[in-house]
Amino acid sequence: MPKVKPETLAIRREEILRAAEICFARQGFHQTTIQDVIKQSGLSAGCIYGHFTGKEELIQAIGESRHERDSALLAVKGSTDDPLQSLRAIARGFLGDLQKEDGLRARRVALQLWAEALRDDVVRDQVVGGIRQPIALTIDLLRRGQKSGAIDRSVQPRGAARAMVAMFQGIVLQRLWGETVSTSEAMQAFDIFLAGLAARR
Repeated sequence: MPKVKPETLAIRREEILRAAEICFARQGFHQTTIQDVIKQSGLSAGCIYGHFTGKEELIQAIGESRHERDSALLAVKGSTDDPLQSLRAIARGFLGDLQKEDGLRARRVALQLWAEALRDDVVRDQVVGGIRQPIALTIDLLRRGQKSGAIDRSVQPRGAARAMVAMFQGIVLQRLWGETVSTSEAMQAFDIFLAGLAARR
């Protein structure tokens, strides 16, 4: 039997994960079966089980792939060295992603991961790690802003960072519930929040 190239295996794995994400977003983790993933992907059962032992492993792999998507969004900080502008660029990226079909689907699955984290320690570590990443980056940007004099030194970076992440999580929930979320209005609210952090001149 010819040996399958690593790049081919990687492509197949991504196809399986994409099919699983579509199924999970449509039916939920517990209503989705491996047979659903097989049908959605168009791949054989042998191919699916050659990459994943079962649905539990698929759910955990989806959690990992979500981190990669968020990491890419966090990396888009713009070309400016201004921490406040970097925060605005990140916010625009996340809000814009929420308006895309695949971005919204990823958030629908992420919401299920939050619930799954209450019973699965592996998923919990992934979810907590996914929240800590943007918090850590935001804390770093806020501290840089304080050092440069752009952000008031009385601001507690850790608390402000958690508040910003919580704002986005709240918007995600509203969007998933079918509420209309205006990117421009959300950005305006975010700008008002940032203005409250700015150093007094």
